[in-house]
Amino acid sequence: MTVMRTLAILVSAASLTFAAGTKDFKKTVPIDANGRFSLDTYKGSIHISAWDQPQAEIQAHIVEDSGFNPVPVEDVEIRVDSFGGGVRVKTDYRRHFSWMEGSLPEVHYTIHVPRGANVTVEDYKSDSDISGIQGDVDFHTYKGTARLDGLQRAANIKTYRGDIRATFAKFSGDIRVDTYRGSVDLLVPKASGFEIDAHLERHADLECDFPRTIRTSHGTRSFRSVVNGGGATLHVNSYRGSIRVRST
Repeated sequence: MTVMRTLAILVSAASLTFAAGTKDFKKTVPIDANGRFSLDTYKGSIHISAWDQPQAEIQAHIVEDSGFNPVPVEDVEIRVDSFGGGVRVKTDYRRHFSWMEGSLPEVHYTIHVPRGANVTVEDYKSDSDISGIQGDVDFHTYKGTARLDGLQRAANIKTYRGDIRATFAKFSGDIRVDTYRGSVDLLVPKASGFEIDAHLERHADLECDFPRTIRTSHGTRSFRSVVNGGGATLHVNSYRGSIRVRST
């Protein structure tokens, strides 16, 4: 295959538009109804919502930073790869990851995935919201904020100095929360039965609306308890973080 033909295929596979200091990207790719969708990004915003199509639609609005020595938007690539019925998306700054090289552009994602997809997000300093996903959700952020709405299955939530609010339509799978100096609010239906396995370090705080029966305890910093007869497990690990479990 010639170089020119390869370039033609790459251009036709995704829609790219440019304006001064900005770049837009759009691509739609097949994904299984319960396939894995993963996103790895740095600085900007993330909006992921569910739809009833066997496709993942990825839109990205890339904006030049107004800070010192801004890296041009042309140096940002949105990489989209398919694997085993799933889709992987990554923001690629083409090796511009030293602060001495300048201020990186912000990338603002708007994404649609099938309702039953399993979603994984690795983020740094983005403002995120995820809604309507019925599959498992893994969400990790460094100094970002997030709203996760309508979760129904297992969730793995991890933050370093970030703030996350997660609302569950039902508590049917294990939930893992790991925070370092961050804040996580969990809202779950008041009739939910579950267990809490908590390990709290260095002034970490866990508040819970639900009446609990303590099953085992190693002081106030490490304990297991049962809510409404038990069920799936909420695993909590925190170092100087704040976790609140609220009933809805």
